[in-house]
Amino acid sequence: MPLRVLHVLDHSVPVLDGYSHRSRCLIGAQRAMGVLPTVVTGPLHNLDDPSASEIDVDGVHCYRTPEDAGFCWNAVRGRSPFLREWSVVRLLERRINSLLKGAEFDLVHAHSPALCGLAAARAAAAHSLPFVYEIRSFWEDGVDQSTSSLRYRLARGLETRVVKRADAVVGIANPILRDIAGRGISESRLFHVPNGVDSARFIPCPPDTDLAARLGLTDVPTLGFIGTFFPWEGVAWLVDAASALHSRGLHFKLLIVGDGPDADAVRVAIQNRAASNFVSYVGRVSHEEVVRYYSLMDVLVYPRRRLRITEAVTPLKPLEAMALGKAILASNVGGIRELIDSEKTGILFEPGDIEDFCRQSERLLKDPALRQKLGRQARTKACEEKDWTMIARLYEPAYAAARENAKRARRPR
Repeated sequence: MPLRVLHVLDHSVPVLDGYSHRSRCLIGAQRAMGVLPTVVTGPLHNLDDPSASEIDVDGVHCYRTPEDAGFCWNAVRGRSPFLREWSVVRLLERRINSLLKGAEFDLVHAHSPALCGLAAARAAAAHSLPFVYEIRSFWEDGVDQSTSSLRYRLARGLETRVVKRADAVVGIANPILRDIAGRGISESRLFHVPNGVDSARFIPCPPDTDLAARLGLTDVPTLGFIGTFFPWEGVAWLVDAASALHSRGLHFKLLIVGDGPDADAVRVAIQNRAASNFVSYVGRVSHEEVVRYYSLMDVLVYPRRRLRITEAVTPLKPLEAMALGKAILASNVGGIRELIDSEKTGILFEPGDIEDFCRQSERLLKDPALRQKLGRQARTKACEEKDWTMIARLYEPAYAAARENAKRARRPR
């Protein structure tokens, strides 16, 4: 009988970000493999998706945590610390329990944050089901950047509590798994399922000449960034670094596509550097239009700052660039090093070092043959090692271990 898996997510499509994209790709690939996945999202999904309607995505049904007029929903929509988190866990646990009572499942697979993990751990235990917990980033890093704060320590403690209750733990990057092992979790329960890419969708293509003409990018080498402007992505810093490069007399353009919390800082940087003559900022574009903008970029730049989150977490966007056969220039942080082999599938520069950025950018902008070689090797790696259909197979040993560990835990001693 096919394995019946209940995936517990913080949010899913139609909310669009890296979290929902990874979920959709991996769960869809599981279904294609013969697994029978079902999805339930937590209360926080409703804040970004007002309709919060149940939908089928690629043949997988997505249940929601329905709203009510009770105290817990008011707390979720409020901002009271601790009370809000407690309400999220309580509502989601209740919803998972109702699904487990109404249908047969073989395994519960919760994806971070830890609030999803705690609710799923409790519900799985109540129904004697194996529990897998997947960490994409540490909740404590999003709660507070000060590692000495009470909120940080409480969030870290909750994350540790969840992983200790899990029958198997999945991490999207090796630094995450090393951190978890340091919390006393046996390495036999730890499994690596990295980010991937749809190499059949992201394929090399010629520049979109109409779009290039509209943006003034005809016959000029172009650096590019596509993604969400989180502060750790360093997009505002990229404008400063590109200004320094431009002052050297190098002829190029910088195309920035996206939006996010740091968008205002990016606009201010462009204004302060009087960079609008060589920087094009177009904001967010639709999912269907992304490849058109990628086609105009000769070098994709990922200028991540060196922080705990960037050392531990691998981004998705560089894998799209790799599949498209693009040259990549990225900061030398742990999450990037998991994806890029320096001088083979991209070039790394020292984070925050404008001089090193300029030196490496100049190499790439002046040498089309180098760009082509790096892009070709990156495309090969993306197709041979990083396609979602291959990545999804890595869940199989994690699920097998979880089922065996759960069975062992239930045996009379």
